[in-house]
Order: sequence, then structure tokens, then C-alpha cells
Amino acid sequence: MKRSSPRRMEKNAIANGQNVVSIAGSTIHGGVHNGPTVINQINRVRRSSRPTEYPAGSIGNDLEQRNYIRYLVQRYHRAREADTSFGRSGPTRFSYAVIFTNIERKFGAPTYFVSKARFGELVKYLQQRIDATILGKNNRARGIRNYASPEEFAAEQAAR
Repeated sequence: MKRSSPRRMEKNAIANGQNVVSIAGSTIHGGVHNGPTVINQINRVRRSSRPTEYPAGSIGNDLEQRNYIRYLVQRYHRAREADTSFGRSGPTRFSYAVIFTNIERKFGAPTYFVSKARFGELVKYLQQRIDATILGKNNRARGIRNYASPEEFAAEQAAR
């Protein structure tokens, strides 16, 4: 059995550009649009120009040096990921960007913008960071190398 309500809402009607809604005897008048229209547009456009090149005299400008630094950073990330399996306590989340921030803080320039003259210093810094991880310490104790030398890495890349 259907219940009938004494108050029934009537349909909206548009009269002279205004909304008129009648609810059981009372009439509410209002404009069709009272506020400003906000349209959010998101433009996803590809970069129109190539990214800037590394400056002359920087590690990023020398392909062999840049690739070797990239190789060491990847080795460091793998060693840090392995630290959690050895039960290392500390921050529960590992940030990949931290090593780049540390390099920038120590050398005063982003990783691949460091001068070629400081390449050896940067390599030594990254190798020490790798050796300081738990995996690095365990590998050294067992006589396993943690990374290849720059010369070995360059020879391996040339053979590919």
C-alpha cells in the first residue's frame, strides 16, 4: 500500500530565466547561476625542447664517468635494500634520493654536475658508502668485491 505524503514537492520550472521551486505552498526564487564559474584545466604537454646539456668539465659531460657514477649509485641502492634482510634497524622506508642529496651537500653540486677534477673523490665517497652497508661489510669479510674499478667497468662497457 502506497503512502501519500501531504507535502509533495513539485517539479522545477524555469520562469523568466529563474528557477522556481514550489514546495507545498512556499515558493523559492533564485537565479539560474549566482556565482562565478570555475573551470580547472590540466594541461599535460610534453617538453617542447631537449633538456639542457651538462656543462663542459662536469662528470655528466663525460659518458664513461657518468655511467660509472650511475653504476656505483645502483650498487649502493642494492646494498641498502639488502640491509633490511639483515635486520638493520632504523628508518622503515628507504629513499633512493638520499644519496643524491648527500652528494650535493658534500660536493656543492648535483651529482652529474660535479667537476671532472673531483671524479676520484666522488668515486671514493660512493665506494665508502657501499662498503659501510651491512652487505658491503659481509662481502668484504668473505673476500667478495662490492664493485668494479673504473678501468674494469670501462673495459666491460667497451666489450658490450
